[in-house]
Amino acid sequence: MKKFLSVLTLFLMSMNVASAEENFENANEIQFEYLDGGAFSQRNVNNYNVHYFEKVTDNGVISYWRGLTFTRALGYTNPRKDGGVHHDSQGVGLGAAFMLRWDKKVSGKFHAGADFTGSFMLYNKAHPYDGRAYGFLWRLGPRLTWQFRDTDSISVGYSISHFSNGLRKHNPGYNTLGFSVGYTHHF
Repeated sequence: MKKFLSVLTLFLMSMNVASAEENFENANEIQFEYLDGGAFSQRNVNNYNVHYFEKVTDNGVISYWRGLTFTRALGYTNPRKDGGVHHDSQGVGLGAAFMLRWDKKVSGKFHAGADFTGSFMLYNKAHPYDGRAYGFLWRLGPRLTWQFRDTDSISVGYSISHFSNGLRKHNPGYNTLGFSVGYTHHF
């Protein structure tokens, strides 16, 4: 009986350790981002984005996150077919998002990695000009993270992004470049 209780105790202790480690892996992240569209011809649309993500899975190198994106787009497009006329392409959008993150510890409290995110956005009006009231926002870029506490970290990222309506024949879109600052809290 004593041996059985010892094995049972060890088993229960291992279960508690595993659940504590799983809880620690739960994380929420918020990112504030500015994306500038001025670097690309015919499009000058800037995005101010807020992304909220919660970690779903993590295999030690690549993690999967889900969340929401809120965006405020300001600017104009001037398609070549219109002879360079500026068309208002402002909009406000909200949508479901996902993120794949590759992350590697560099030294001490510093991590380096890359993010790939996608968001399905619904807008308050057709965005950009001559588009639809929905679209896709894709981002890709490197991220540097400083884990200043066991449960908290801040990060800086650089992204190239693409926005389009996802249609084959009529698909107005634009590209942007920019920076983001993120804060992550682990439970």
